[in-house]
Amino acid sequence: ILTVNGTGERMFGYDLGELKGMSMMKLIPKSKHKALADRLKNPTSDSIPIVGMRKTGTTFALDIRIVHNRLKGQLLNVVYCKPAETSIFESDRRLRTLVSNVDGIVYSSKPDSSRTMEFISEACHEISGYRPQQFYGEKGLNWSTLIFDEDRDRIKLGLEEAILKNKEYQFYYRILTANKRIKWILERGSCVEDNDGNIIRIEGFMQDITEQMGSRLALTKEKMRLHQYLDSSASIFLVVNKDHRIELINKKGCEILGFEQDALLLKNWFKEFIPSNKREELTALFNAIIDGTIEPPDSYENFIVTANGEKRLIQWRNALLRNNENQIIGVISSGFDITETQAIEDTLHIRNRALEAAGNGIIIVDAQQPELPILYANEAFSKITGYSRSEVLGKNCRFLQNGDCEQPEIATMAKAIKKGEPARVVLRNYRKDGTLFWNDLAVTPLYDKNNKLTHFIGIQNDVTQIQHNKEKLEEYANKLEHIVEERTHEIQSTVQKLVSTNLNLEDQVLETKMAEKKAQLSQALFISIAHNFPKGVIMVFNTNYELVYLEGEELDRMNFNKSELQGLKIDDISFFSREQIIKIKDDIRKTLKGNKISLEVDFEDQNYAVNSTPLYSDHKKILWALFVYNNVTEQKQIQHKLERTLKAEQELNELKSRFISMASHEFRTPLSAILSSAILIGKQNEPGKEERRIKHVSRIKNNVKDLVVILNDFLSLSKLEEGKVRVKPQPLDLIQFIKRLLEDLELTKKKGQKIILSHSKPWMSVYLDPKLLNHILINLISNAIKYSNENQTIDIEIVGNTRDLIIHVKDLGIGIPEEDQDKLFQRFFRAENATNLQGTGLGLHIVKQYTELMGGSINFKSKPGLGSTFTLQLPLNIHENEKNTVN
Repeated sequence: ILTVNGTGERMFGYDLGELKGMSMMKLIPKSKHKALADRLKNPTSDSIPIVGMRKTGTTFALDIRIVHNRLKGQLLNVVYCKPAETSIFESDRRLRTLVSNVDGIVYSSKPDSSRTMEFISEACHEISGYRPQQFYGEKGLNWSTLIFDEDRDRIKLGLEEAILKNKEYQFYYRILTANKRIKWILERGSCVEDNDGNIIRIEGFMQDITEQMGSRLALTKEKMRLHQYLDSSASIFLVVNKDHRIELINKKGCEILGFEQDALLLKNWFKEFIPSNKREELTALFNAIIDGTIEPPDSYENFIVTANGEKRLIQWRNALLRNNENQIIGVISSGFDITETQAIEDTLHIRNRALEAAGNGIIIVDAQQPELPILYANEAFSKITGYSRSEVLGKNCRFLQNGDCEQPEIATMAKAIKKGEPARVVLRNYRKDGTLFWNDLAVTPLYDKNNKLTHFIGIQNDVTQIQHNKEKLEEYANKLEHIVEERTHEIQSTVQKLVSTNLNLEDQVLETKMAEKKAQLSQALFISIAHNFPKGVIMVFNTNYELVYLEGEELDRMNFNKSELQGLKIDDISFFSREQIIKIKDDIRKTLKGNKISLEVDFEDQNYAVNSTPLYSDHKKILWALFVYNNVTEQKQIQHKLERTLKAEQELNELKSRFISMASHEFRTPLSAILSSAILIGKQNEPGKEERRIKHVSRIKNNVKDLVVILNDFLSLSKLEEGKVRVKPQPLDLIQFIKRLLEDLELTKKKGQKIILSHSKPWMSVYLDPKLLNHILINLISNAIKYSNENQTIDIEIVGNTRDLIIHVKDLGIGIPEEDQDKLFQRFFRAENATNLQGTGLGLHIVKQYTELMGGSINFKSKPGLGSTFTLQLPLNIHENEKNTVN
């Protein structure tokens, strides 16, 4: 200190000249030395609140201003000191402490294009990497230079418009920090006017939302991936709203209809794409679904009309589309174009019936297996040989020879088979009962499109009678040699007749052979299609509930052994439960009565769409029930994922809107009150207005407390959701703890209100977290004060046993409506009768979370107009080593 005036010496309690040469650091407590040193290095004309220390060691509130000066080349600091009013100093200290603890940047700047900062909180260093001092002065940093080039012009225009129209503003943009990191910023602010209505500054709040924007961008990418998946899907995806308009259609749907997507959106689905003869029927069905009269059918087939007038048969899977209020707003459908599939199935059905009806025995063997196992045998084969299908499938045909293998025709046939050539031989074969029959066998090879031999088709004809006739002819010929010559002409005539008969039989054989070849080719085609039936299974049951046919691509995934299952009755299939067997038999019974059934079943974590239809014999009699199982798991997963994504996005938007609306309202009200009170204090600084100033200072204190409560709620919610809240119990006397808490709340009571604390013991030892307990009790008691009228009593009763602590907080206030009681502990929820009172809707939500963290519970009883009683139950945790958390 080079020099000091008399006022300064008296202010600090020193005698004349005693301060000269002393270090200024002796005039403040040691805890403030670093702060003052920083200020001396970076002086400012703004008032700096600090604590002064007199010679006697007592401290007092002090405002100082530091001004640089240069005298004869020496840099000097001129320090102006003025005692500060304690209450205002303390209020300012608390406000600065509050600002420094806000999770974001609080700022105040001039309304110029450079956004010259008058104040910016310390949080800017954590967020931007720059210290507040770097933004002050003419050569200070310009916040706009931190904003991305792509965002800067948009923010500048938005801010100019807000200043011009004197309205609040909110921006999302990116900045480049001092360490070259990219961060997303949410900035909200408003304009401040002077008494003449001129904009003198802009004030606001900036928040780092990089993490939230990352989640938002991830959700956007997920939606894009979902749309890409829909466009790459082989199925049609269609959304039709309640007005019959197309809201969404994927690439496959556009391809089938023959239109671009833009040309289809908002078109009337029924008028544009449903055939006229079905339009009225399908429109009525759709309207009934939208009205909720009927449920949408799980599976439905109908024709649609494409751009070139072609009709395509589509098989649909349908689900309802609802809004946030659970109202039906449309139908989501996924469909397969089954036009060609249906035509092939019809053709195969006809050909299969023809093969089964053929009188010749027909078998198909696998040419790619060395043993040439039988893959198919028709009913005529079983009649000829006496063997059932299940007995011959998978076997080589040599079992029919029954050891009679020295026939030259067998070698002829084996040679032709080895070369992949056709052959026709007559063999001695044996039925299951051992009886001999003569088999006229024609073998034909089958080649695929790559000219690779895949199968042999064998057509059998029982020519035993013909062979017997030949043997008899030979016998007759031998006898005729010994018959007299006069019988010669008669014998020749008989032989001639037999020859004619034989020729007729050969012609018949040739005709039969041609029919057999056609039937063989049709059956091979049917077998190939059925075996490769995509993502599905085909089952056929007869009237005895026997599984007579089983095929499809899904058999391997389902771990079904076709050879073991075919021919079994449904009751004998072991992997079906009793309930499943009853259901399947009921479906078979309905189908055999002529009904067509469509349903959905689950099997081994997979979803299957099941459709059944009756199969008729040549006499129009129903003999079989056809069941087709399609694996629709992938479509169901896509549908559920789309619904979850839409729901998550709706919930996110709703939560964001509620948060922004609540936060802007709850911050604006106390801040406006603080500002107006501060302005009035400045105008009422003359003597005689001390009571008014005290009134406004009290108002500032109350609003600052309200802000602290709101910010504490936000910080507590954030820590809870991030899992950062840890229970730190310690021993304490609950009675004294609550008494001190009630003293702190004394100033918040309304006129005439009384708080009565009742307890059975003079003290009560507990082992709990004091911070969490303090937050819980302050919230419950503050709510009782807030929602009670003047001159009403609030009762606090403490009850304890050997293990538990129970605290009842009872008021006679406005109470809680019954329809709101089940939602009281939800985030941001406020009861209908409390919306006109200040609050965030977070208090009781946080209370419940803190209570459960300490292993307790909370409940309440309330009646509108009669008040509420909240009951808090916590473990005493008297022993320090006893766990007091949920986990």
